[in-house]
Amino acid sequence: MEAYPVDAILDNSCTEFDLYIDLDNQLVLYAKSPYRWTRDELHRLLASGHKYFFYSTLDRAKVDTYQRSQQRVSIDTVSPPRQRIMNLTDAAAELTRVLYQYPLTRASLDLTTQISTAMVACISEDRTCITALTKLARHDDYTYYHSARVTAYGLAIAMQLGQHDVQALQDMATGCLLHDIGKSRVDRLLLHKAGALTQEEWAQMRMHPQYGSEMVAEALLTVVARSIILHHHERFDGTGYPHQLTERELLEETKIAAFVDIFDALTTNRPYQVSRTPFEALDFIRHKLAAKVHQDSFQAMVDLLGQTGQGSLGSFS
Repeated sequence: MEAYPVDAILDNSCTEFDLYIDLDNQLVLYAKSPYRWTRDELHRLLASGHKYFFYSTLDRAKVDTYQRSQQRVSIDTVSPPRQRIMNLTDAAAELTRVLYQYPLTRASLDLTTQISTAMVACISEDRTCITALTKLARHDDYTYYHSARVTAYGLAIAMQLGQHDVQALQDMATGCLLHDIGKSRVDRLLLHKAGALTQEEWAQMRMHPQYGSEMVAEALLTVVARSIILHHHERFDGTGYPHQLTERELLEETKIAAFVDIFDALTTNRPYQVSRTPFEALDFIRHKLAAKVHQDSFQAMVDLLGQTGQGSLGSFS
């Protein structure tokens, strides 16, 4: 058994490992996993002299996940939208690091919900705040920042297209934040390979939507979030994967997520490509991928970028 400070447990957080307390030199189970904490309960424990919990060494990975997800991520809710969205992107990138390194737990899902809620509130204030991210995309670590930007772009487009229901937007944000979680099961060297993938490597890479779907199978996610995780690589003409779905078979939120997944990939430096400007990415999509992606999302992104005068976008109007 190992000790864990009572004051290191956060209010309203959920622990997914059994916690014991010392009563007369005997360890007694106090909080059976999963356990939701309140500030009052934690204060009572400290006031009664219990400074430490104890947990089984077999649960070390879950404890590490809890620590990483609850104590290292700062969620900005007060800065002006353009600064706040960058800070929230940093928080989401740190969440992605946790998801890639540790098992999916209720603690990490709680953090996903908190970031989703904060992103919805931020972008609701100013949809054009996402343009701050397009200027940073080429400098960021693609693997960890990609899901954060997909979430921000997706929310802005959904709002631009008339979606203002907060719960629906939060469901979409959750799916976008988790859309690439299946890549945590893909060989890390493959994710960072400089150069074209072989046929066998592509086959492995294309498994990540299914891996992700399996990883969240027992999580309390909505149909929308699950669809985004499983179907964000489907294409309107049926050439996508894993199920070769067509336009009529995809949810609206998934269509948006699939579009912004492509847009962010095109505007970000990656091992095998130099990033495009937003204008160049939209031009590529218009000429090469028009039959495969959501045209309403395309036009919404044109409109959003055009509102801030970013790039020469007049030819798309």
